Amino acid sequence: MKNKNFCIPNGIEYYMPKEALEFERLKVNALKIFKKYKYDYVLPPIFDNLDNLLNLKSSDIDNETITFLDKLSGSEIGIRADITPQIAKIDFQITHGKGNARFAYMGDIIRLSSNLFDRKNPYQIGAEHFGNVSKSTDIEIIKLMIEIISLSGEKKIIIELGNLSIINNILTTLALNDKNKSMLIDLINLKSITEIKSFFKFHNLQKTKLNLIIDLINVSGDIMVLKEIKNILKKYKVNAEAKINELNYIAQSISKYKELVGIQVDLCELHSFNYQSDIVYTAYVPNFRKEIARGGRYIAYTTEKNISRYATGFSLDLKDILYMSKIGKK
Repeated sequence: MKNKNFCIPNGIEYYMPKEALEFERLKVNALKIFKKYKYDYVLPPIFDNLDNLLNLKSSDIDNETITFLDKLSGSEIGIRADITPQIAKIDFQITHGKGNARFAYMGDIIRLSSNLFDRKNPYQIGAEHFGNVSKSTDIEIIKLMIEIISLSGEKKIIIELGNLSIINNILTTLALNDKNKSMLIDLINLKSITEIKSFFKFHNLQKTKLNLIIDLINVSGDIMVLKEIKNILKKYKVNAEAKINELNYIAQSISKYKELVGIQVDLCELHSFNYQSDIVYTAYVPNFRKEIARGGRYIAYTTEKNISRYATGFSLDLKDILYMSKIGKK
């Protein structure tokens, strides 16, 4: 051994004997939860053909996927940044886009990040439902997500609900190019009203749409805000009553599920993966600097007959669950 120093790259972790055993127990308990909810467990590889890794048309995943040349085949392959695209491919191979299917998974991923506090080698775990997606499906997925998070021993979990299609439909009417739309989304995420006003003024955009976005930014909170959101959308003649009613149904159901769960609603929280397009849900726990889990609805793929295959699912980093369990024991 030429170099006896034990140097580990930033954002990379080793688990020593005690932690490694604790982590394996977490994986076993997670598998029991998947079995309870009748999700079929699958195990795709960490590196794969790019067609299997980049099939959700997501710039988020495209930018974070590490690619390299396979010397034997001469083709380009990649190390995954998200397992969800592989699960969509598995669904297509098994179902060909017909009927309902439920898959659970876990495995290593690599996520490039310039933030020194971000883990670069998460252990992603999640579940996806393909086929008929309804509010009942979302409720089941959120309950499953809560049970996985509860393995940490955390006593308080906040579920934040939203619907990306409402804001996306508003932004579509502004006819912005992709770059400017992305810039405006960033400003909405920051809740930076002054900069949003400047953006609208610079691009000479409709003032009524500006006022609508500002009104929605200013309304977030518990389940009770849904009534106010509905009134705002009605005021600006945005036809989204069915979507708000759906959010209300999900919120009411989850709030009754467990006492440890709190519900928040925010239509202007747009930090989800950009392949998600409808109802989204994000989980937070106290004393943790970021979300602990997130999920939502998306279109997994389009069949040869041009039929969209709808899906909903969640994912999280199981290493975060281990970290929270250790914090709770102190």
